[in-house]
Amino acid sequence: LFKNGFSTGHGFLRTPNSIMSYSSLAAIAIQSNQNEQHGGQSIPAFDYYMAPGVLKTFKKEFKQELHELLELDGFLGFFNFDKIVELVDKLEIFKDITDKSLRIEEIFKSAYDNALKKTDRSTYQAMEAFIHNLNTMHSRAGAQVPFSSVNFGTDTSAEGRMVIKNYLL
Repeated sequence: LFKNGFSTGHGFLRTPNSIMSYSSLAAIAIQSNQNEQHGGQSIPAFDYYMAPGVLKTFKKEFKQELHELLELDGFLGFFNFDKIVELVDKLEIFKDITDKSLRIEEIFKSAYDNALKKTDRSTYQAMEAFIHNLNTMHSRAGAQVPFSSVNFGTDTSAEGRMVIKNYLL
């Protein structure tokens, strides 16, 4: 559903581009499915399905932080920022920045750390919203909140662990 988007019957939802969108669409998918059938709804590998949203959020935050810090320090003109963006877009998992070139290293490390903090906060808010949405949605009959089963705990990627941690918090 996340890769190609999906239709709820009342409109089409495109591929999400942030962890907030991923969690919102997960709740919408559960509710849409609940309105089509009786019984409980389940997401069998929640952490795996949410992890790409965490990575998309991190990449966006990292590019924004890096641009702001390079611009602030007057280094932006020395870099082809489009090439940096291409490299960031190719990241598959969170990576540590290991280049040892004085102030530039500090800028990249600071951008990385700030982006990681913002991504963690966004993931927390997304999981909080997901739980809130599940606890307030109406069933087709309107008599009860739909039974929802969310399974997680096997994604060992940094993104999956961030989802699990913030879901539990």
